[in-house]
Amino acid sequence: MKLIFHGAAREVGRSCIEIQTEGDRYLLDCGVKFCREGYKYPEGVFKVTELDGLLISHAHLDHTGALPFIEHYNLVCPIFLTHQTMAITKILLKDSYKIAHVKHLHAAWNKTDLRQVQQDAHKVHFDKWYKHRKLKFMFLNAGHIPGSAMILCEAEGKRVLYTGDYNTRTTRLMAPADMAKIAKEHGPFDALITEVTYGHRTLPDRTELEEKFIASLKRVIAQGGTALVPVFALGRSQEILIMLSEHDFDCPIYFDGMAKEVTRKILTNESTYVINKDKLHHMLFDRAELVASQDRRAQIAQEPGAKIIITTSGMMQGGPIMAYLKHLWHEPKNAIFLTGYQVQGTNGRHLMEKGYVHIDGWKTPVKCEVQKFDFSGHADINDIKKSIWQSQAKLVIFQHGDPESVENMLAWAKEETPFEVKGPLIGDIIEL
Repeated sequence: MKLIFHGAAREVGRSCIEIQTEGDRYLLDCGVKFCREGYKYPEGVFKVTELDGLLISHAHLDHTGALPFIEHYNLVCPIFLTHQTMAITKILLKDSYKIAHVKHLHAAWNKTDLRQVQQDAHKVHFDKWYKHRKLKFMFLNAGHIPGSAMILCEAEGKRVLYTGDYNTRTTRLMAPADMAKIAKEHGPFDALITEVTYGHRTLPDRTELEEKFIASLKRVIAQGGTALVPVFALGRSQEILIMLSEHDFDCPIYFDGMAKEVTRKILTNESTYVINKDKLHHMLFDRAELVASQDRRAQIAQEPGAKIIITTSGMMQGGPIMAYLKHLWHEPKNAIFLTGYQVQGTNGRHLMEKGYVHIDGWKTPVKCEVQKFDFSGHADINDIKKSIWQSQAKLVIFQHGDPESVENMLAWAKEETPFEVKGPLIGDIIEL
């Protein structure tokens, strides 16, 4: 068995790993990487018509965004993914196409390719073995977002566990991944391919972080300001709504962007391992105002008085967040509360590190308050280390992390563990 790394090797984005076994070829994920110019695709995926299957861990575009691109080159094999992942991927890809069309990107694929992704999709259930040609596989809860899965693959007598993005801590939205249980029931593993997004640092205690976030919101509201909360449509937006459901805010709460449709899908589709759906339902249908037009956005942004606006996109690269920002960036009593990972080159990263954003092409120094809250859906360095020990895999492969994270994990593993470890580059081949 061979593993070939087409993306997410010493970088965050465009996850795509090829498994070659006895003449068959499969891809684990097929995503894009966000950059200022648009998107970067997996490198070196040749002879698409000869692929035998794609297995998708979850719906985030850095794991699914290249599916239409691959389809354009005449993909003829099934795409395996959970029911929830398929429902949400459909929304995210449509939105990606709309944004790309506006920005004149993605000339290599079109709406026909989007439809073909849906036609090739084969929905699978968690915790059940499947067999396709020469590969056996099972989808196991990853605890990251609704529908997210670790993918266990078996071929040639080898077992490989691909974590995708995972979280071993309970969040407001998801039951956690349990590596100890997975290893006990499905080990031993010949290889563990683990993400190391936070392989260089710890994340704060979740309870303390939530308390700090709520306190900051209440402070801004008390001073009559607007709290602008950029969120990822999938995962973070639902978590923020659930948090707010447990507190009394004497002000309007607005919910905008693609997060609205994604939240409806979570509530109305099969959602194994999702928790607190009752609180989410209350916030979406009873408490928050769902915003649907540019005129209403401008009106809300310019209305006097305290308010909370929860909207996409989480990295401030587009979406309704920019419509609100035009009216709110200059007022010191307002605040922007970043709630997730900010990829290098994005507006959110610029704001966090340099204090400016690009609005309609203009570099704009932001005068309102800015805070970053690490509401991550990922494992941190301690969680990753614990999971590696629990897995007892013969080989541990670090990917989906910046070079700093990969190097840090490699140094730790070589000094303190008996495991063979690798941190591949794009194009590298690992043979089991």
